[in-house]
Amino acid sequence: MKNFIKYIILFSIPINFIWEMAQMPLYNEMPWNLDTSLFCFVASFGDAIMILVIFFTIAFLLRNKNWIFSLTSLNVIITLTVGFIIAVIVERLALADNMWSYSELMPIIPFNVGLSPILQMLVLPLLVFKLTKNKLLNGRSML
Repeated sequence: MKNFIKYIILFSIPINFIWEMAQMPLYNEMPWNLDTSLFCFVASFGDAIMILVIFFTIAFLLRNKNWIFSLTSLNVIITLTVGFIIAVIVERLALADNMWSYSELMPIIPFNVGLSPILQMLVLPLLVFKLTKNKLLNGRSML
């Protein structure tokens, strides 16, 4: 389990940092500068934690901590569903707390949240789980 958590974090932070930086034009008052880069870097740690929460939620629901070793259609659907729910909750809380606001470029979906941060928690967890699975299998490390 220790190796899994390590690889989730090692893969999540840089991948989420790239996503965070790429979506900056979709937010108000997020210019391309050092402060924004630091904000995105810190946010990437939060994203890694959210991906860990997604993993452990699914492990609990399936009663199987090894579920990423068989990414079945059902597991992917559950991952997408859990990722969507967590992303909507986090976005709604952050918007209500005025942590950030969207620019006119951000597409808004039902639930009154931006599309980009929702896609982030749909696409990136699956990518991170796939990379983690491959690393664990190739390194002969098991959970």
